Amino acid sequence: MPSHSHPPFPSSGVERPLVEHLGPVLEAMPIPMLFVDASRRVRLWNRTLALLLDRPAESIAGRTLEDLVDPRDRAGVIETLEPGRSGRTGQVSRLTLPACSGQEMMVTWLELVDNDQIAGWLVRLWSNPPTARLERPLQDMLYHEKALRDKLTALLTVSQTVVQSLDLGTILATITQQVRAVIQVDECTVFMLDERDQMLKPVACDVKSFREEVMGMTLKVGEGITGTVALTGKGEIVNVAESDPRAVQVPGTPEEQAALLCVPLPARERVLGVLTLARIGTRFFVQEDLELATLFAAQCSTAITNARMYEQVKQAYDELREAQAQLVQSAKLTALGEMAGGVAHDFNNILSAILGRTQLLQRGSTDPEMLRQLRIIEQAALDGAMTVRRVQEFTRVRHDERFETLDVNPVLLGVVELTRSAWQTRAKERGIPIEARLDLRSRGTIAGNPSELREVFTNMVLNAVDAMPAGGRLSISSEDVDSELLVRIRDTGTGMDARTKARVFDPFFTTKPVQGTGLGLSVAYGIVTRHHGHITVESEVGAGTEFTVHLPRGQVEGTAQSSPRSQVTPAALRILVVDDEQAVLDVLVDMLAARGHQVEPALGGEAAIAALAKVRPQVVFSDLGMPGLNGWDIAQRVKADLPGTTVVLVTGWGVQLDEASAQRRGVDHILPKPFSIEDIERVLGQLTAAPDRRAVA
Repeated sequence: MPSHSHPPFPSSGVERPLVEHLGPVLEAMPIPMLFVDASRRVRLWNRTLALLLDRPAESIAGRTLEDLVDPRDRAGVIETLEPGRSGRTGQVSRLTLPACSGQEMMVTWLELVDNDQIAGWLVRLWSNPPTARLERPLQDMLYHEKALRDKLTALLTVSQTVVQSLDLGTILATITQQVRAVIQVDECTVFMLDERDQMLKPVACDVKSFREEVMGMTLKVGEGITGTVALTGKGEIVNVAESDPRAVQVPGTPEEQAALLCVPLPARERVLGVLTLARIGTRFFVQEDLELATLFAAQCSTAITNARMYEQVKQAYDELREAQAQLVQSAKLTALGEMAGGVAHDFNNILSAILGRTQLLQRGSTDPEMLRQLRIIEQAALDGAMTVRRVQEFTRVRHDERFETLDVNPVLLGVVELTRSAWQTRAKERGIPIEARLDLRSRGTIAGNPSELREVFTNMVLNAVDAMPAGGRLSISSEDVDSELLVRIRDTGTGMDARTKARVFDPFFTTKPVQGTGLGLSVAYGIVTRHHGHITVESEVGAGTEFTVHLPRGQVEGTAQSSPRSQVTPAALRILVVDDEQAVLDVLVDMLAARGHQVEPALGGEAAIAALAKVRPQVVFSDLGMPGLNGWDIAQRVKADLPGTTVVLVTGWGVQLDEASAQRRGVDHILPKPFSIEDIERVLGQLTAAPDRRAVA
């Protein structure tokens, strides 16, 4: 038999949250009680009432109260609960309920108001009331019922606060206020148990005086009456606290006669803390006070548990959101990188044709004016190639820069000297004091490129200086943390809001009105990623910004360099040139032929495979990105059919390819686009093998 019910019939104006709050409150009461809504229908009852019924408790669900009483009493019930009638709170009646074996019972009505409207009545029943109780003066009975109503109202208020709020401070403040008012105590304090050091610490209190002293008090588990309750998990009443040897005086407060009531805050099989109540003077606690305080303690435990769960969920959500933001940032830059890589490839093809033709024309011209014009075109093509290379920084997978075992501290010292004019000389000229502090404690090494990392740190230092228009402090530090080397660059400048912080690594995003391009931090992000690290940023408006560069510690293995190859170009090599772009194919053929080599062109991969057996080349120059058979396919076929033939991969993605990986796939050299005559001569100059290894005729 359920102790209370939520029957599926119309609510008659009673809000569901009110019913949900009342259920646990009614169940906690040791006297028969039920709740009827504004239409006088039974909505809830407790276990004590269920024991009085001579029928299933569910049979009264939804019945009106007048249906449950003797017909002679119905008119009195209707008159008492008539809408608009006042003065029903605390009113005492006598009713006969056939549902309760026809007993005559004394009934008290407690009106409940929700949102300024009558929500219903709490009905309290006494079965077989003793004569003394029946003869008790009405005023005393009303006073008793008013006290009961106040207790129920306080429990309901606390229950609503627990459900509606997840702020632990608000909930605990409400509980202490309600407990002090209802149980009529001078002091109410909630102690929380710190499980790390097993100390009880006040987290909320409602006292007449000495609040700071009470909040500053701490107790060990087992110390004092409060500590004893935390240890045993059982509530206690000590009405003469000063005579109890366990009692502990609150430091800074006078010695007074007091009664203490302490109840634990339970959470399954452990204690979260203790609710401690005090009455100053000769007023004692009784068992009913302990029972009511125990109900409040249960609500307090629920609030603490919910708040902790909320904090855990919130922390997990924040971590998930941060990880998601990093993934989005990475995906965004990856997409930009792929787009940039495709654009760079197409531009490199165009620039290859322009640069190659220009250099060929220069070698065949003696007209000074013509040579001047050609040199202008050549420089423009070279500048375009550098611009394309900067665009390829967004791909974050460049492999044209070799790493070395590196101590970061000298790099940082060099950056400080390199930027000194910005944060010292120019700052002094403008009357802006900028203090630079270094704390270089790292003793580890990394595998990195010093020039690239110098670019990263220089950019961050200059950004920090720009963020302090009124001066401030620039801090640069390095340290070893587990398997990482951390470099922190912090300023005390203007800081960033959340929106700016989220976009700080986006290409072309800048907060500088004139001189900024928005490429600095996005390039830095790419460089650090190529070093297998990452960057984090912490910033707050008005409180400065801190960039932290995380780099994996380690060193470059196998740093011994092989002996340099001869730069003597073998004469009259048989060369097969493969490309799907006619303009690039023609210019490369002409540049090689101008050096005296026997060159065979192949427009596309299929034509190259067909030409292999006929030409039997000593060297193959093949484009990488081609429809059908690409450069990797050509390299594998060449190595399978002509193992002694050298394969040179010509590609607009040259800076993105790992040379070691390319060699494992049959490629001997990589020639990035756009290429010059000098680049071709450098590659051919590395072909030092004996002619019989190249010639397979």
